[in-house]
Amino acid sequence: MILNNKVLTVENRNTIFLKLITVYESCNLIENFLRTINITYLLTYFAFLIVICIAVFFDKWMLVYVKPIVPISLIILYQRFVKKTSLLFPLSMLVIAATDVFVYLDFARYFSIIAILIALFYTLCLFLLKNFISIQEIKLNRLISPQVIVSVFLIGYLIFSITKLVLPKIINSIGSVILIVVSLLLFVTVCFFIYVANRYEKSIYLFIASCCTLFVDAFLAINELYYYSRLFTIMINIVEIAGLYFFTIFFVETKLVKKKRLEDKYL
Repeated sequence: MILNNKVLTVENRNTIFLKLITVYESCNLIENFLRTINITYLLTYFAFLIVICIAVFFDKWMLVYVKPIVPISLIILYQRFVKKTSLLFPLSMLVIAATDVFVYLDFARYFSIIAILIALFYTLCLFLLKNFISIQEIKLNRLISPQVIVSVFLIGYLIFSITKLVLPKIINSIGSVILIVVSLLLFVTVCFFIYVANRYEKSIYLFIASCCTLFVDAFLAINELYYYSRLFTIMINIVEIAGLYFFTIFFVETKLVKKKRLEDKYL
């Protein structure tokens, strides 16, 4: 009986020892993970998480106070990692922060102000991207491909359908609608040109960002003027955060693609 107890004690000690090794290895993995991810990124992700949690579990009016932390965190990320910064980026993020405040205060009441701010945001983004676009390197046969034609048709149909759906609620603000649509299309077009030209690495991020803006602008109008749903609010916030993040990360990680790589790809 004593022998069995001794054996059991040894087995328990071995089990405890193995568990301690596992915990130690897990701590090392966490430590290595934290070393590879900068604290600025962690704070940015934490800001994203806070906004998404508020959108999921609380009333949307609380986003008035919480949503601005996302563009502010992206400004910090941009200033921290982009070598050649531009004042236009923090200005654009502050504009989108102000836009979100007016959206969740009263979208219909402040629609004209929101339209001006959205157009200003896209204009600032266009100025940020002007040095990345080169129309000369865009191949015509790649612009007139079936995928591009279908995409243009779908975007046009989406804008037409959404405008027709919400127009009765904003019939006195046709100018504001046109302002949003024109600025949005210009932004999407420039992002698409940069993506198609493929002169810069991570240009896919701009393509993702432009898709996110189309989604957000479309569903935001439906959610605020036609049919409100908490699910739409959650989706809009997640997609908007993703779009702003990819737009920011493009400036952080992009660099010119080597000419030899382009030749190898298209020859």
